[in-house]
Amino acid sequence: MNVDTLTRLISPDIPVGIGIVEGDRRGDDVTSSVDFCPLVIYRDAVALLDGLESGKIGAAVRGSLPAKELLGSLAERRAGLYIRRIALVTLPDGKPFLLGPVGIDEGGTLAAMRALIGDSKEFCSLLGWEPRVAVLSAGRAEDAGRSRDIARSVRRGDQLESIPGVRHYHITVEEAIGWANCVVAPDGVTGNLMYRTLTRLGAGSSLGALYFPLDLHLADTSRNGTVEEYTGAVALANIAAGQITPGCRPGFPP
Repeated sequence: MNVDTLTRLISPDIPVGIGIVEGDRRGDDVTSSVDFCPLVIYRDAVALLDGLESGKIGAAVRGSLPAKELLGSLAERRAGLYIRRIALVTLPDGKPFLLGPVGIDEGGTLAAMRALIGDSKEFCSLLGWEPRVAVLSAGRAEDAGRSRDIARSVRRGDQLESIPGVRHYHITVEEAIGWANCVVAPDGVTGNLMYRTLTRLGAGSSLGALYFPLDLHLADTSRNGTVEEYTGAVALANIAAGQITPGCRPGFPP
């Protein structure tokens, strides 16, 4: 999977805003690469979310804006919102899969992982995939006695395996990826490290990530991500916006 594959699913009339900090040279390259929908550049998170809330843009991408700045502004607009992020990544051989959570403060509880499983299935629906969700935990079944945290993580994985379309692969991600097209890490720190190891050290790639709940119509990127990742995130945000009910503003009440 690549950006061209994603652009087959976009709505060309939905404009997308992207955050590009002043002096970021990728801005021109991203603008040149995004020829499938209107693109608007924003220099700060408040302006980006204002554009989304007003309807000037139908979706938004964080781009190179600091996550703290965007999340802080978002929290002021939607108090009590629980955010999850799921990335679309590819292995070196090109095989795509969804990986979440990738935000370091996400996941880590049974309720959070249940939500991520639902989010993963929703993401699959956007891409036209039949979801196969692998849940990971901190060790194999026989490792549960090694610490209380490992035992809790393994127990969560076992409980989640009762959900249709979900299998618990414990710590063996290498086995999980042979079956799954969605991987739910035990917590956000683990997911973020998996993402960075794959895309920064392991010759894999990223096509961006989506924020959930999906009605936010927000996509995420690494601040030091590639132009391909930024372009892919624009496509993902556009695809998410294409699911909106006519007459509703993205992420806000109608």
